[in-house]
Amino acid sequence: MPQSNDLRGRIAGQSAMAAVIEAQSHRAPRGTVARVFGVSPLTAEGRAHYRGAVGELLVGSILDRLGHSWDVLHGVPLGPTSLDHFAVGRAGVFAIVVVNCQGNDVAVNGDELVVAKSVNSGILASREAARIVAAALSGALSRPVVVTPVLVLVEPNKVSTVKEPDEVHVLTSMQLEQWLLASPALLTGDDVAQISGAAEANNTWPQPQSAAQKSRNLTRAFVRIHHDVRSALVRRFFWIGAALIATFLSVWVLVSILTALVMS
Repeated sequence: MPQSNDLRGRIAGQSAMAAVIEAQSHRAPRGTVARVFGVSPLTAEGRAHYRGAVGELLVGSILDRLGHSWDVLHGVPLGPTSLDHFAVGRAGVFAIVVVNCQGNDVAVNGDELVVAKSVNSGILASREAARIVAAALSGALSRPVVVTPVLVLVEPNKVSTVKEPDEVHVLTSMQLEQWLLASPALLTGDDVAQISGAAEANNTWPQPQSAAQKSRNLTRAFVRIHHDVRSALVRRFFWIGAALIATFLSVWVLVSILTALVMS
C-alpha cells in the first residue's frame, strides 16, 4: 500500500485562502480615513479568491457533518489545479466543485452556467475534475471507479434551469447534505475503505502538491483578513444608515419650515 500523504492536513478552502493572503500581501495598508468609512481591505484579485474561500469553507462544513460513514478530503491535488472537495460513502464517490453565488441569480443551460450575467466554467470544471479523479482512483485500485461530478452553488438568490447538464449534478448548498444522505447505496463498506485509502495515498494523484502548508498559520492569517472585511462592511452599513437618517431629518425640518411659512 502506498504511503499516505498529508491530504488529511488540508482544510476546506486552503488554496483559496492562500491565494487571498498572497493577493493582499501586495496591497498597501489602508489609511485612517479608509478604515473609518469602511473601505474594503480586499484588492480586486483578493475579492475573487475571498468569495471562493468563503464558499469552500461553507461547503466543507456541510460535508464534515455527514457522519462517520463518509470520508471527506479537501483540496485534492489534480495537477495544476485542485479539487475543492472529495467525498466517498456508501452512496458513491463524488468530486465536488464550489461556486460562490451569494445573492446572485444563476442560470443553467446545459454546460453553460451564468452567474450574475457572467459565464462561469463551473460545470465544465466539475466534469473534468470527476474524470481526473476517476482515472486516478481506477489506476490506484486497478479497477474501474465511477465518480459523480457535483457542482455546488453557494446561497444563490435564484436558480433557473433551462436544460440539465449531462452527468453533472447542480445543487445549492442548502440541498447538498440531504441529497447525499438520501442517495441510494452503491458501494459496500469495504469498497468505501479501499477507495478512501487510495484517495489519501501519496502517489494516487497527479503532481501531488504540498498539502499541509502550515494550515494553522494560514487560517490565522485568513481570519484576520476576514475580520477586517466584516468590520469594513459593518462600518459601511453604519454610514449608510447615518446618511439615511440625516436625509430624513433634513427633509422633515425642511417640510416643517415650509409648513410654518405657509401657515404664517
